This record gives sequence, C-alpha cells and structure tokens, in this order.
Amino acid sequence: MTITIYQLERSRSERAVWLMEELGAPYAIEFFARLPTLQAEPAFKALHPLGSSPILGIDGRTIAESGAVIEYLATTHGGGALALGPDSPDYADYLYWFHFAESTLMPALVGEIMAQFGGIDFDHPFRVNARARIAQLLAFTNARLAEVPFVAGETFTAADVMMTFPFTMTRQFVPVDVESHPAIAAYVERMESREGYMRCRAIVDRPDPA
Repeated sequence: MTITIYQLERSRSERAVWLMEELGAPYAIEFFARLPTLQAEPAFKALHPLGSSPILGIDGRTIAESGAVIEYLATTHGGGALALGPDSPDYADYLYWFHFAESTLMPALVGEIMAQFGGIDFDHPFRVNARARIAQLLAFTNARLAEVPFVAGETFTAADVMMTFPFTMTRQFVPVDVESHPAIAAYVERMESREGYMRCRAIVDRPDPA
C-alpha cells in the first residue's frame, strides 16, 4: 500500500503528516501552496471534486475529510496503536473528542476567522455571540484537560491529533484565548514538544518544500 499525503500549506493535512510521523509509518508527500487569497492552488483543487484539505492518495485513489483521513491512517497503520476500539474503556471518550474537533470546535473557530477576514466589525452581534460560543467550548475543553493528560484519557491517541490542530492553526489567523485556559495551554505545549509533532513541523513548515 502506497500512501501519499497531499500537503496544502497551513491546512488540516498536517494532521496526517503528524500521525504518520508518530506511527513511524512510510508515506510519500507532495506539497501545494496557497494563493494570496488563501485559496489552494489549482493543482491541489484538481485532486478532488471538492478541492478541500486534507486529501490522501491510496494506491491511486483519493479520500478526503479530516476525520476519514485520520481514522483511515490510524486504523490501517502502526498496528492501530493510536486508534482505540470498542474493547477499550476509553473508547467513548476517544470517539467523542475525535469528532468534537471538527464537528463542534473547528466550525466555531473558523466562523470567527472568516468574520475577521471579511471585515465584520469586532462588536457586531454575530461576532459577540460567536466569541461567547467559543468561550464556552474552550471552558468545556479546558475542564476535560484538567482531569486527564490526553483527550481520550491517559494515553496519546489519534483524537489528540484531531484536537491539537484547532489550537495551533487558529493562532495563525486570529487570536484565540488559550492562555487563560491553563489546561489547554499546557496540553498544547505537551503536544508541540512531542518528537513526532516536531518532525511534522519541520516537514510542513519548510520555507521551500519543492
């Protein structure tokens, strides 16, 4: 099986790179740039009918969607070491936080980012309400991480790969109040200090990845 990660700069596809680095699994990578508008370059959009990141190549086929890509890699590589199954007592928590990342947290954060880029006034009721929702989600996540070192429980899993990205990505575009949530701040620091994560950053942040 040949895995190719189509890495769009500053995108969700870095989750796939991080996961494969954590697993020590082999993969190929192809780099794509963003245009000044922040849209993906045409060559990337041609890879999949929806043109969104991440996109994974598997023996000539492609799959997309963050959850699908990470779940596929986590369950088919590394002997499933970072994917919990129904036999684990932490399975329900694993599933919850794995999907919370993209189903609940990211939409709220992306809405604030788009409002910022769209020039919507900071005090517009839409943004005020959106920030209140984000504050609620951050408090909820902080409470969880004050109880356990990883979102699923005592061990690092693919759910952490899903959950870290919202915090590392958003600060590139708009301030998110992580610092006043000490458990989240400590969690992000732990994730960023992992060797697999640092290898990922060295790969995806190269100034000239060609």
